[in-house]
Amino acid sequence: MKRRALWLTAAILAAILLGPRPVSTGAAPLGSSEWTPQQQWFHDARFGMFIHWGVYSTLEDGEWVMNNRGMTVAEYEKLPPQFNPTQFDAAEWVALAKAAGAKYITITSKHHDGFAMFGTKQSSWNIVDRTPWGRDPLQRLADECHKQGVKLFFYYSQLDWHNPDYYPLGRTGHTAGRPPGGNWSKYLDYMDAQLTELLTNYGPIGGIWFDGWWDKPDADWRLPQTYALIHRLQPTALIGSNHHRSPNP
Repeated sequence: MKRRALWLTAAILAAILLGPRPVSTGAAPLGSSEWTPQQQWFHDARFGMFIHWGVYSTLEDGEWVMNNRGMTVAEYEKLPPQFNPTQFDAAEWVALAKAAGAKYITITSKHHDGFAMFGTKQSSWNIVDRTPWGRDPLQRLADECHKQGVKLFFYYSQLDWHNPDYYPLGRTGHTAGRPPGGNWSKYLDYMDAQLTELLTNYGPIGGIWFDGWWDKPDADWRLPQTYALIHRLQPTALIGSNHHRSPNP
């Protein structure tokens, strides 16, 4: 238990200054007078809390454990029944962030393992349907963020080691044992459908932090369509991407 507490504390402290950059196609350069009010707010906020949390926490070996240990989908699917965070307290988490001076929280809604930490209707591979806890922590966190005046951002992994339609495979996830085939367009539809849920079911959010584009940098990710979807559903939401390249001009 002590090891787990120390790991969680270290993870929060290591990530607390990280948050999604307001980067999207056509974004104004840093320091530009053409910034939107939301970009200016993010620049001025400076300090936020980034939380990585998922079923991988049961193994206490980081969010990349499925790939790093070469776990198959079948092996990894044994983790959710062991994930029962009965002591989760959204009010306490938000109060902690606020007391530290954080102006926003970014939390993993779905990491590379594809496991949704919210009550998605697109797949049963989620915390509500697959864990004994059976609740939606993002709903509780969103309610508390709105109540306590802290902006909420959702991290969302474009990369997915679990979904069979994430095909052709990219640079990672080759030991997952997924079938040698899939429908890439269907996966992108799935991703947009989950983003629609995140952007319509949790009230106003600060933005979406993407990660995983780098796994298949030459693929057609339909980013203009996805970005337009985000801006249509939440016009003031920022879009960030951990794309491992220089920010778009």
